[in-house]
Amino acid sequence: MSLTSALNAAVTGLQVNQRGLEIASHNIGNVNTEGYSRRVIHQEAADTAGLGARGVSISQIERVADEFLSSQIRTESAALGRSEVRDRYFTNIQGLFGDIGSNSSIGQRIAEMTTRIESLAIDPESPTAASGLIEEAQGFARDLNTISDEILRLRSEADLEIEHAIAGINDDLQLIADLNDKIATRGAVAGADVGDMLDQRDQALKRVGELINIKTFQRSNGEMVVFTGDARSLVDGDAVQLTYNSATGVGLGVTFDSISRSDGLSIQSDIRDGELKGLLEVRDKILPNLHAQLDVLAASVRDAANAVHNRGMGLPAAPTLTGSRTFADPATDQVTIGSDVRFAVADAAGVAVATFDLPAGVYTISDLAAAIDAGLGADGSAVVDGDGRLVVSATNPAHGVGLVDLNGGADASISFDDGSGPKAFSGFSNFFGLNDFFQTPGVVQGGASTGVSGTIEVRADLVTNPERLSRGRMTMSATPPVVGTDRVVALGDGTMMQELGAAFSAARSVPAVGGLPPINKPLHEYAAEIVGLVSQQAADEQERLAFEQSLVEQLETRLADKSGVNLDEELAKILVLQNAFSASARVVTTADEMMEIIIGLKR
Repeated sequence: MSLTSALNAAVTGLQVNQRGLEIASHNIGNVNTEGYSRRVIHQEAADTAGLGARGVSISQIERVADEFLSSQIRTESAALGRSEVRDRYFTNIQGLFGDIGSNSSIGQRIAEMTTRIESLAIDPESPTAASGLIEEAQGFARDLNTISDEILRLRSEADLEIEHAIAGINDDLQLIADLNDKIATRGAVAGADVGDMLDQRDQALKRVGELINIKTFQRSNGEMVVFTGDARSLVDGDAVQLTYNSATGVGLGVTFDSISRSDGLSIQSDIRDGELKGLLEVRDKILPNLHAQLDVLAASVRDAANAVHNRGMGLPAAPTLTGSRTFADPATDQVTIGSDVRFAVADAAGVAVATFDLPAGVYTISDLAAAIDAGLGADGSAVVDGDGRLVVSATNPAHGVGLVDLNGGADASISFDDGSGPKAFSGFSNFFGLNDFFQTPGVVQGGASTGVSGTIEVRADLVTNPERLSRGRMTMSATPPVVGTDRVVALGDGTMMQELGAAFSAARSVPAVGGLPPINKPLHEYAAEIVGLVSQQAADEQERLAFEQSLVEQLETRLADKSGVNLDEELAKILVLQNAFSASARVVTTADEMMEIIIGLKR
């Protein structure tokens, strides 16, 4: 070997070992960089023009990575992201509903209200007991209103998160497309190191994979092609941008945009995992189901309370009873009443001032009001107000009005066709909503329960005048009370509160709704079923989350063991490279000295 060849061989050794030191230092410097894959230099003997080995060269700078493990991590990260979202929202929901045994749970609220009702039944004349019942009922209604509002707020929050997630996906898809171009261009240069760009792309793919389930494959030029789970292109050369606009306000009847590609093609049905799937499930299924359960509970409590409360009257009674049911055309809307109904005007002591027995039959709403108005004479009136509601009033504001069905102690049968076919109701006052306990403005018995939990409230005049709570039932004797002599309701009569307590304690059939099967239980137990379902779902999600976290951690540990940086190994490599570099440098020095000697001989 000539001195020139030796010198060239030593120089290539210096260059390769110098590059090796650079790579080792790069590995050490990125030991804590998330997603960094260590680099390994592969070297080979250099052959100059077929003359044999003439030094060393770098054949490849390898990025140690495992695409299979990375793909598995993306898949499981999608499942983890979905579970994290669901767990976070279930935690918030559980805080709203309370634990099953909590004093603040909605089931306990109903139980406490039942206890207050029973106390008032024992002492009907107690203002303290009456105020206590009103206070507890208001607390129950406020709790339902608050939970309803919070469910809508959480749906709005999930909707905004969807919009933000789409923006993040778009940013990363564009980054992947840009990196694809750079990797393909630079990777075509022999010996070029594109490892850092590959790491960046893997991290972008991981972030996208946490948000939405994706599939990928890599072309021979290094470009990564990205698809949805149903093979709809997201990155193939150019990046496809996704479009979604969150709703301006999440109400009961809101319609949400579909998640689509920029060409208008919806991909929402392709989303089967990831944070986006979790958010869609929370917004479109979990929260609406809970709201529906809450609405059915609110409607059931309202109907149970109102059915009983409308049978009786307070003492003193309310001077005006305004119905909660509205009629679109009182002049033509007809109602069929199955038994006679007695109306009375009474003074503050409950003594009859005027009475009138309305005969059973078919009436238009306007004719019905006219008949009652005429029957009560100068002491009372009945009209249909501008909102289409029946209003019965005492002429003297110091007097009160009441009514009772004359059907042997049972409620009168009522038939009414609201345009969707005849429907049967029980109780004249209950049908019109004249003496309701709970009111849900805009929604009455027989209508859809949607939104009831957000509007339920105790009737306003009962809040300010608890003595108007129905304590007893008006007399149903064949002979009407004698005006000026007979009481229309007995003092100390607590039968209505007894019936109300029994109604709250009795089993009540509730249809299947929001994931709960049909239930035949007391109302407080139905409320407990809702709380129990929420608790069970939250517990299941915690278990699923723990499993997914453990699985992803195991996969990431395996990937780190293969691709991560081991400081001890890298330091050991540096020592080897330093020695090799020093040896190559010594060869260069020796060759240089020999060249100086040869030049000197020629002189």
